[in-house]
Amino acid sequence: MTDTTTTTTTDANKLVLEKSANSSGLEVDLHPLVLINISDHFTRTKVQSNYQDNCRVIGVILGVQNGRNVEICNSFEMVYATVDKQLVLDIEYLRKKYEQFKKVFPLYDLLGWYSTGSQVSKDDILLHKQISEHNESPLYLMLDTDSPKSKDLPVIIYESELHIVNDEPTTIFVKTPYKIQTGEAERIGVNHIAKVTPSGSEGSGLTSHLFTMHNAISMLNIRVKALSDYLQAVKEKRLPYEQNILRKASSLCNQLPTIDTHDFKKSYLQEYNDVLLVTYLASITKTSASLNDTIDKYLVSNEKQSKRRFYQ
Repeated sequence: MTDTTTTTTTDANKLVLEKSANSSGLEVDLHPLVLINISDHFTRTKVQSNYQDNCRVIGVILGVQNGRNVEICNSFEMVYATVDKQLVLDIEYLRKKYEQFKKVFPLYDLLGWYSTGSQVSKDDILLHKQISEHNESPLYLMLDTDSPKSKDLPVIIYESELHIVNDEPTTIFVKTPYKIQTGEAERIGVNHIAKVTPSGSEGSGLTSHLFTMHNAISMLNIRVKALSDYLQAVKEKRLPYEQNILRKASSLCNQLPTIDTHDFKKSYLQEYNDVLLVTYLASITKTSASLNDTIDKYLVSNEKQSKRRFYQ
């Protein structure tokens, strides 16, 4: 939302307003997936830069906008460079990445951009103007990675307004309230991430289960390899025959399920045909629905033409 308002501010807070005089009525729903993406982006960049203090990441937020209702659903990273001490986005990369997202999520629009930091700077205004070429009124999501521990999320969402500051038109960021909107899959993912600790002493049920499965499969692989090496050595007569061991190996092999029998082939083909039948029925249903819509449109069009002839 871009409004023009006369404002007198100081240098300390001339870029941000806590509340706009002109209430835009914007309602923002934020999905946890966006915060997870930003946190992952920042963590990877921090590690790759050897934990530098001035680490900053920039990306784009995507979602659905219906009037003044905005739902931020996803995000992706941006590539940028420093030219004459100013941050310049790679617009070609942005276009290609956005086109790829549109193929997978056709309903998602480019809603704005995100960045990490603790306060708005003049560089943010310049970046915001570059994003404005793809969205007339983009949102700006800032994640404060240096925020002390608190119950509130260190996330601030801004929308831009045009104010007259000291007799000059200036873009001002206005804080916008938001609420967290989650789906079932996101709740499971957030719960899993919240319980995973770097030390490994505690973790979610999924982590412990996967760790146990990994150990079991590794142990099974070691024992199968040892048995295979023994049988190969016996075959090459490098080790003597041990009838007791060979009988146990034969018994173990006989316990494995056979997949080259008539019953297995029959069961497999039956299940395969069932899947094809369900797919075929779904295709028929979709085609019937499309045909029904076409017939309805034709009937409506024909009815309108009949009324026109009647009045003529």
